[in-house]
Amino acid sequence: MKSILDLFETYLMVLVHPFRIHQQFRYQVALPGQDNHFFAPLKLSEALGISWVFAIVRGLAKLVLLNFFLQSFVNMQSESFPVLQDLIISSGISTYYFLLFSASLDIIFFPITALIMTEVWAWMIRTYSKWLNPDLPHEEIADQITTHALSSNVFSIIPFLGDLIQSGLYFFLLYAGLRSNLGASRSLAWVILITPTLLGIMLFSLFGFAIFYLVS
Repeated sequence: MKSILDLFETYLMVLVHPFRIHQQFRYQVALPGQDNHFFAPLKLSEALGISWVFAIVRGLAKLVLLNFFLQSFVNMQSESFPVLQDLIISSGISTYYFLLFSASLDIIFFPITALIMTEVWAWMIRTYSKWLNPDLPHEEIADQITTHALSSNVFSIIPFLGDLIQSGLYFFLLYAGLRSNLGASRSLAWVILITPTLLGIMLFSLFGFAIFYLVS
């Protein structure tokens, strides 16, 4: 049974060696400086649990920062316009509770949204892998690629730019997995990554045509 430290080590090692870690999962190739140590792939539940920890930290940090800026704004406005002090304080309290509710929802529903996103990407990768080579272990490859892409959530705790960095890194880790684990070419990896966007555009276009047809 793997310890918590082992889980976190594997989770973070994906960020240090995004390509080589998948080569180790797939071909048992040792990482640089780790000749006698091989990392076991994380299960989805393990990666999701660790990611949830960072999601909680992100939510709490967001509350602290927003509360700080909100209180600073209220104090500045109260000093400049004493007549509006009561109105600003009451609106500030309402805004604070709204932000608290929003952050709580982000923390609570994070596992559900992450699970749905992971399953969608896993299904897509399995589909492409069957076209690429019917003899590949499709389930194992797709699960390893999508599960370890969740390591990008480490950067979500960075204030302000964390979500943007996390999103970009998530796609990069998917790309690394597609190249090193699935063995896809650069062009095929990019095709797989843009497929959801193309499908979304197609569905949106069909929906728009359907609405236009029904209205006309």
